[in-house]
Amino acid sequence: MVANKALRQSFSLALTNGLINRYQELPSAAFVAKEFNLRSQRESITQESARRWLRGLATPEFDKLLILRAWLDIDLNALGSASNQALPKVEVKPEAEILSQQAEFVRATLSIKGALQELMKEIDSLGRKIDEKRSSTAIK
Repeated sequence: MVANKALRQSFSLALTNGLINRYQELPSAAFVAKEFNLRSQRESITQESARRWLRGLATPEFDKLLILRAWLDIDLNALGSASNQALPKVEVKPEAEILSQQAEFVRATLSIKGALQELMKEIDSLGRKIDEKRSSTAIK
């Protein structure tokens, strides 16, 4: 029974880390069930199954593990090993912090875009001046 609990905990940790690595946050059980079912041709799961997996209360059957491995790149060989149990959970950033970082990225990108547009105007202006000089020297 203790071994089963360790395996469930190990799987829960691997699933959580796989989801965070893929989506940069821990999605809801409903999202996990929906995405799993999109990838599974024969085996579908309920939101409750996904919730139990995430909480370490259950582990999926082998065929479902294979789908999770392909989807989230979960190392099935490491499940239940001492090294996997020692892995820390990936820390999820609060949504407000992520939104703040995204807003800062957008501001920086717009600033760079503006600078590039100004630079392109200067290049166009210099190109016209060069063309004018060429045409005026060619006429003489």
